[in-house]
Amino acid sequence: MCGISGIVGKGWDVHQLESMVQKQHHRGPDDRGLYISEDRLIGLGHNRLSIIDLSSAGQQPMSNHDETCWIVFNGEIYNYVELKRELSDYPYKSKTDTEVILAAYEKWGENCVDYFNGMFAFAIWDSEKKRLFCARDRLGIKPFYYIQDGDKFMFASEIKALLAAGWKVSPNWTIWATYLVHGYYDHSDETFFADVFALSSGNTLIWESAGVTIRNYWNLPELTKDQLSLSDEETSDCFMDLLEDSVSLRLRSDVPLGINLSGGLDSASLISTMDNLLQAEGELKTFTASFSDCRYDEHSFASEVPRQTRWTQHTKRLDKADVWDLAWHAMWHQEAPFGGIATLAYSNLHNLAKETGVTVLLEGQGMDEMLGGYDYFRPYYFLDLLEKGKLQLLRQEIRAIQSNSGFWLSAVRQLQSGMNFNTYQDGTSHLRPECVLPEIQDLAGETNLFPQVFSDHLSNALFRDLSFTKLPRVLRMNDRLSMAYGRELREPYLDYRIVEFLFCLPGHQKIRLGHGKYQLRHSMAGRLPDNIRLAKKRAVVTPQREWLQTTLYPKVKEIISSKSFAERGIFDVGKVHDTFKSFCRSDNSNSFFVWQWINVELWFRTFVDKQSVYCV
Repeated sequence: MCGISGIVGKGWDVHQLESMVQKQHHRGPDDRGLYISEDRLIGLGHNRLSIIDLSSAGQQPMSNHDETCWIVFNGEIYNYVELKRELSDYPYKSKTDTEVILAAYEKWGENCVDYFNGMFAFAIWDSEKKRLFCARDRLGIKPFYYIQDGDKFMFASEIKALLAAGWKVSPNWTIWATYLVHGYYDHSDETFFADVFALSSGNTLIWESAGVTIRNYWNLPELTKDQLSLSDEETSDCFMDLLEDSVSLRLRSDVPLGINLSGGLDSASLISTMDNLLQAEGELKTFTASFSDCRYDEHSFASEVPRQTRWTQHTKRLDKADVWDLAWHAMWHQEAPFGGIATLAYSNLHNLAKETGVTVLLEGQGMDEMLGGYDYFRPYYFLDLLEKGKLQLLRQEIRAIQSNSGFWLSAVRQLQSGMNFNTYQDGTSHLRPECVLPEIQDLAGETNLFPQVFSDHLSNALFRDLSFTKLPRVLRMNDRLSMAYGRELREPYLDYRIVEFLFCLPGHQKIRLGHGKYQLRHSMAGRLPDNIRLAKKRAVVTPQREWLQTTLYPKVKEIISSKSFAERGIFDVGKVHDTFKSFCRSDNSNSFFVWQWINVELWFRTFVDKQSVYCV
């Protein structure tokens, strides 16, 4: 787990590369290194967080045995032990997974990525071919940003490293407009910085003197086009085999492990699986976010999760007085809009893990996007049942949700009558596009941004959230929050084998009788008590709305009343003030749009107004 950076081409100097490495020190505080080719065509930089093989043999940039290939790597190849056995004829000098990537590249070339089970972003300089081969993992858990600057190609784990090399900040107005008008972000290879791109998940990139070539190596719709037909018990057996193997692989570490535990179904299922695998093998540290308001305090939920191994439960409470300092800190690391109070509370967990000496954390991300965990997936599934003529099954589902059935039937009718398929998520109450100036609104992209590649509505909605909306921004936020404190975060549910398997399941094994994530709930029968296993998803998990209306009100008012906010040329300031007044009088208003305004000002003040601090 590290920070990577590099420059290839003409017209760069060592000071630029050194500045990139310095700017990413937080990602790898244990060591740093540089490689510069003799012809000065390429320079690679690395910041190391030592996880596997803590010795100096794991230092990067790392070369192959004859120094014809050099790699910088961020992430973990969890199946490196198995691959090392398969590639046993390679003359290894270390016990690292990094060296296994080099061995795989020598044998399989750019197809080596097909063999990796892990989270990764890496770049390999092949001096014989004068080629830079770069890759990002299938789900995009680890970041890879790049720019093409004339004859130079530069890449890094974080955008601030590119700024440190001298790249001048300019806002990407199309992305900003799309975020403010439609609420989409992290949905494409473009970033909030003009001409700074993210290598998309499941893609490789090759730089050669003739230019850049990008190839998609993992196509989930193509791999899961054939639906499975298994009983619930058969599905549970297959799922648990995959989950236990995924967790086992992610317990490989030469440093202490812990888990982020909310007490919800996903994290409870994960820790139950870890518990069964570890059994009496010592202590397991858990980390839980907390608020003083019992409506949002997860400590009690986490305490109810059964255990076999010895736990030490650590809880961190977010203080309202710390919000703004944490918000500035978060924006510096996030480099893009983030999710508000929940993100700040989550930031505290990684700081707590650092304080308690835990370097690697496991977490349960991804189940909602694979098994329909959010309520707004229901109308897509109901529409599938209606179109397939499965009316009896549809009636059973409607009866199961009882008092809300009218609302969901209305949602189905709206979808059926042509309401935008991609934007139906409980209306658009979380946005206030009317507060955005018309000239900015006109720059926003289409609402129908995402491909409809599956034959059923539910799978398309899940694929949208997994690949374009919810999961990508969560993974970006998680990477930056964990790496801000030099912690590694592992996501066992996002093992690509689990993703492929769950996407092959029919809708009734994802949503059933009023419950999303049906198959996970079924698989955990006998492993978790029903009060956890069958609990409804908690819709609101932070006091963000209440805090913005009370304790945080003066600062929000200061931001939207500031000269800089007015002069950005983004908002109709009068409408912003009127909308904020209305928000503060409301008991049930979604606060997403208020945090959008905060995000804008945090980003511009951090990266535009003060951009001179990044330059070499």
